Amino acid sequence: MKRNVLLVSMLFAGISTAQAGGYMVGEMATRATGMASAFTAVADDASAAWHNPAGVAFTTGKQLMLGGDVILTSNDFAANASNPLPTATSKAKNGTFIVPHAYFTYWDEESSLGASLSINSPFGLETDWPTTAAFASKNTFSRINMVMVNPSVIFQISDNLSFAAGLDYGYINKVDLNNTVQLLSGKGDGWGGNASIFYKGEGFNFGVTYRSRIKVNVDGTATAVAGGALAAAPFGATTSSATTSVTLPDQVNVGLAFMPNDKWTLSVDADWVNWKTFKSIDINYASAAYRGAVGGLTVAAGGGGAGAIGAAIVAQTGSTSLPQNWKATVDLRVGAEWKYLPNMRARFGYIFSPTPIKDVDFSPSIPGNDRHIMSIGHGYDFTPDTTLDLAYAYVYINKRNQIQSPATPVGAPNSVKNGIYKGNAHILAASINHSF
Repeated sequence: MKRNVLLVSMLFAGISTAQAGGYMVGEMATRATGMASAFTAVADDASAAWHNPAGVAFTTGKQLMLGGDVILTSNDFAANASNPLPTATSKAKNGTFIVPHAYFTYWDEESSLGASLSINSPFGLETDWPTTAAFASKNTFSRINMVMVNPSVIFQISDNLSFAAGLDYGYINKVDLNNTVQLLSGKGDGWGGNASIFYKGEGFNFGVTYRSRIKVNVDGTATAVAGGALAAAPFGATTSSATTSVTLPDQVNVGLAFMPNDKWTLSVDADWVNWKTFKSIDINYASAAYRGAVGGLTVAAGGGGAGAIGAAIVAQTGSTSLPQNWKATVDLRVGAEWKYLPNMRARFGYIFSPTPIKDVDFSPSIPGNDRHIMSIGHGYDFTPDTTLDLAYAYVYINKRNQIQSPATPVGAPNSVKNGIYKGNAHILAASINHSF
């Protein structure tokens, strides 16, 4: 089989299962989740540190928010007629994931300066398919744990306008990416930046947030599975260090919020995510013996002159590349908050999140398609300074009838990925926001 595809096809391409398009988790704060995270032009609690730091200029003093999401996922597969195993079915292990968040904001009215700190995990999660799945030679288990740390400084330009700028540090502390032939693990980090503006008008707000792309260099280890074709290769190699890099997408979030009276807040966001940064994954194997084994398998799987040439390239250079060719997407978010009592608020919202993945580049690691997310939430003020927020969101993933995975390479066809994929997720969120 063509094992040089393994590290490339898994490392970072197929970690998320049920949130926004690609492998991004959009639900990063409880109050915002109840409003479909249409929060760029609201940004008046501590989660402004993430959604729009410039909004801190229109708060007072200090705010601290602690909380998290519990995400429950489900994914199913049934082969179709374009799969060489047309009767195969599989069910991924149901997932339960905890995604914490912590936010702090500070505003000094006298100096018209402020600061914020955001700690969360906007990219990640996992899929866990059985080793008996039709596509198990391509993918079984994919996982990533990531932490994003984002400090920002805020400036008030006028009574109505503010600006913020900051750094984004992304640390991937755990990556496990496996199939039935090879196990992969690694970690890495990278830096980026962000900038935002916030305009507070009479009965409406406007906000824009930009986050730059982040290049993450990943150092890992590739290990041949005992009894697998790679482990039995004549070169005898069982492990090798391996490196790659992935560029997380840059983003632009544009939001409007309307306050027709003191009871209602209506908000809408358009979030552009530049998944075009995910063009390909390029891998370097350190061990000459291991990459020789990879090359040998390429010959066995592919056969013919093309396979032999590919094997020679991998064996000699120790590098390979797999195209991804994702496309940029725009998520649309609509949310509302109703203050029906002085200390209680109800929230609801809707998100449409299109997939960035083209059919020919599809992977079971992300068995989703376009997604519809419906959310509700509630806020209760224990005191004027302390609020408990709760939220629930249901993620409906459109059924995907995958038929365009090609019947190549010979001997290890990608067409084993063809089939009908179904999935959904439930998101439960809770947080405490305290002002002091």
